[in-house]
Amino acid sequence: MQRYTIVCKQDSTSQMISKQLRDAFDSLMTYDEMNPEMVISVGGDGTMLYSVHMYKHMLDSVAFVGLHTGTLGFLTDYQKEEIEQFINDVYHKDYTIYNRYLLNVTTNKETYLALNELRIENNMRSQVLDVYIDDEFLETFRGNGLCVCTSSGSTAYNKSLGGAVICGDNGLMQLSEIAGIHHNAYRSLGSSLILDKSHQIHFESQNFENSVLGIDHLVYDLKDVNCIDVKISNQCARFVQLKHVSMIERLKRAFL
Repeated sequence: MQRYTIVCKQDSTSQMISKQLRDAFDSLMTYDEMNPEMVISVGGDGTMLYSVHMYKHMLDSVAFVGLHTGTLGFLTDYQKEEIEQFINDVYHKDYTIYNRYLLNVTTNKETYLALNELRIENNMRSQVLDVYIDDEFLETFRGNGLCVCTSSGSTAYNKSLGGAVICGDNGLMQLSEIAGIHHNAYRSLGSSLILDKSHQIHFESQNFENSVLGIDHLVYDLKDVNCIDVKISNQCARFVQLKHVSMIERLKRAFL
């Protein structure tokens, strides 16, 4: 790789590390914010999500690697104490590229990509959603909303909803409820549902008033939207692997 850029969390530690990386790499590669081949994310998982969305228009030609200085670093391979190892690995080690699957989210107005998840949320009233899997009606959901995550996002918001952690990025998506209503008048599945990339989820509602559509760290108004389709995208986010960090190690590092 000949061109790189850095996306940095705006705290003093991250900015100091970013400067160290610039000092180390400017003699090796060209710093290019407009057309990088490698994006170095310095921060936490939020910074990585920001990085991917910043360069979503060139995902076929750019690859991401993370150095963790934040509160949760599930998407990053290096800790802030490993900056010298990171610099040395970039200089001397061969790298491989691996893919993280994205969600393709389509409304009747817009199309989005999500690395972690989409959320349909309503904190003002119960949201009613008709849920279809591959055009077959599953249920009418009532509650605060629904979340669909990728394998990468299974350790994020989905985990706090009681969803399963998916090991390996193998093109799976998971549908989980956000505060579903369950009593003798209203019922829904109640459990998370894991689907492979051959399936598509379709949501319909007659009223999305006060609801929002969350795409990773971004939030959009659902005004004039009446349906939302979700599937695994043909587009992936490419990540640089300079050292192997197992799924078990990521889980222990983040949660245990």
